[in-house]
Amino acid sequence: MAIRFPKVPKVRVHADVSLQDGTRFRGQVFIEATTRIQDLMNSPDPFFPFMDETGTVHLINKRSVVQLTPHD
Repeated sequence: MAIRFPKVPKVRVHADVSLQDGTRFRGQVFIEATTRIQDLMNSPDPFFPFMDETGTVHLINKRSVVQLTPHD
């Protein structure tokens, strides 16, 4: 029988992300309800999902991020 871990709910945070190549996205980043965006960026996972304003989901390489700005 497989071990099942409890799921932590995800929330969407509106944000802008700027990449090293000059690409900029406005949309939403998905984080666990109990964490901050800083925690997401400091986690060992090399990529994070980002949904732009058109609904397209991008897997962003953290090493390419220049700035990630959350919006209220």
